[in-house]
Amino acid sequence: MGKYGIISGMSDKGANRANREKWSGHLAFVLAAAASAVGLGNLWRFPASAAGHGGGVYILFYIAVTALVGVPLLITEISLGRATRLSPSRSFKRISPLWWFAGALAMLVPAIILPYYCVVGGWVTKYFVASLAGGAGEIDFGAWSADAVSVGAYSLAFALAVAVLIQLGVRRGIERSNLVMMPALVLLTIGIAAYVVCSPGSAAGLKYYLVPDFARLSTGTAAGTALALGKTCMAAMGQSFYSLSLAMGIMITYGSYVNKSDSIPRASVRIAFFDTFVALVAGMIIIPSAYAAGGEELACKSGAGLMFAALPKVFATMPAGVVIGAAFFTLVLFAALTSAISITETVTSSICDVTHWPRRKAAYATLAWTIVVGIPSVVSMKALEASDFLADIILMPICALLTCMFIGFVARPKLVMNEIGEKRPPVRKAYAIFIRYVAPIFIAVVFIAGILEHFGVVKV
Repeated sequence: MGKYGIISGMSDKGANRANREKWSGHLAFVLAAAASAVGLGNLWRFPASAAGHGGGVYILFYIAVTALVGVPLLITEISLGRATRLSPSRSFKRISPLWWFAGALAMLVPAIILPYYCVVGGWVTKYFVASLAGGAGEIDFGAWSADAVSVGAYSLAFALAVAVLIQLGVRRGIERSNLVMMPALVLLTIGIAAYVVCSPGSAAGLKYYLVPDFARLSTGTAAGTALALGKTCMAAMGQSFYSLSLAMGIMITYGSYVNKSDSIPRASVRIAFFDTFVALVAGMIIIPSAYAAGGEELACKSGAGLMFAALPKVFATMPAGVVIGAAFFTLVLFAALTSAISITETVTSSICDVTHWPRRKAAYATLAWTIVVGIPSVVSMKALEASDFLADIILMPICALLTCMFIGFVARPKLVMNEIGEKRPPVRKAYAIFIRYVAPIFIAVVFIAGILEHFGVVKV
C-alpha cells in the first residue's frame, strides 16, 4: 500500500489485507453502499422534514448540501477505506498509530447503533407480517411496543437474519442480498408512489410536499424569515449528513472492499443520487397519504408515530389498502434490512481486523453483542431514544470532525486526491480547503443544531 508514499512502512500485524474480500464490481459496490444509505430515515424523517420546512424549499437545500458537502465526504471515507484496506477500527492507526482512538470511536458508533436499530427492525418485521394478512392497521403500536417478549422475539428474528447474511461474506451475503433487495426497494417505491399520486385527493398533499412555499417560512419580518430559512437549511444539512451513512464507519468499511480500478467519485455521486431519489419518491407516498387523512399536522409528523401508528390506518382506508399496506411494509423491511446489514458488517469487519477471528465467529459475536446490549431498548423506549441520542447526535458528529482533522492535517488531503487519481492543482487545493475548513463548519452546525433541538432550545 505504498503506492503514494503515504502509508508505506506502517505495520499491520495480523490483518490479512492482501486477501481481503472485494466487491465483484463497480455496480455491486454502488448497490451495497446505496442500500446502506437508503434506510428508515428516508421513509420516516425526510418526507416529514420536507413538509414542515417549506416543501420544495427544503428539497432544494437538501440537494445542494448533498452535492456540495455530502458527496465530498463520501469520497473521503471511501478513499480512506480503500487506501488502507482496513475497517475503521484499524484504518486510522494504520496511517498514524497516535490516532488509534479515532478508529476506536468509529467502531463504537455502529456498535451502539446496531442493537437499537435491530429493535426498530423488529417493529418493522412485526408490521410486515401483520400487513401480509391485512391486519397492520389494527395493531395498537403503543400497547404492542410495551410487550417486551413480543418485541424481543421479532427483534431477535431480524438480527438473526442479518447475522446469517453477514457470515456468508461480502459477495455471497451482502452483494447477493442487495442485488435482490435494492432493485426491489426502488421498484416498490416507484410503484406505490405512482398508485398514491394517481389516487383521488392526492394533489393537495403532493403540492404541499413538492412545491417551494416561502410563505410557509415567512414570519412577517425579514429577520424572522431569515431565521426560518436558516433552520430549513440546518434541517436539510442534518438529514443529508445522517442519511448518507457518514461518520458511522460504514463507508470506510465498504471502501476497503473497493477495487482499485473503480472510480470512487463516480460511485459517490451514484450513491447520493440513489439515496436522494428514494427519499424524494418515498415522500410522494407518505405526504399525500398523510395529508389527505390528517392535514398538515399528520403530514409533518415523523418517526415511529407516523410509520407504525398512523400510516397503517391510512392505508387501510384506501382502495386496495391491504395490497398497498403489504407492499409498503415490504419496502420498509427491505430498507431496514439493507441498512442493518451495513451496520452489522462494519462491526463484524472491525472485530475481524482487531481479533483476527474468522468472519463467521465475528458475525455471531456481533449478534451476541446486539442481543445483550439491545435488551434495554426492547423493554424501554426511553433507553432506545437515549442510545439514539448518544450515537446520532453526539458521537457521529465528533467522529466526522475527527475524520476531517485526520485527513486534513495528519494523512493530508493528498491521500484522498491520489487515491481517486485527481491531479489537477485547483481541484486538489479546493479539496484541501473543503476538508480542513468547510466540512468541519458544516459538521459543527449539524452538531450544535442537533443538541439544541434535542433539549428543546430551538426547533430545527
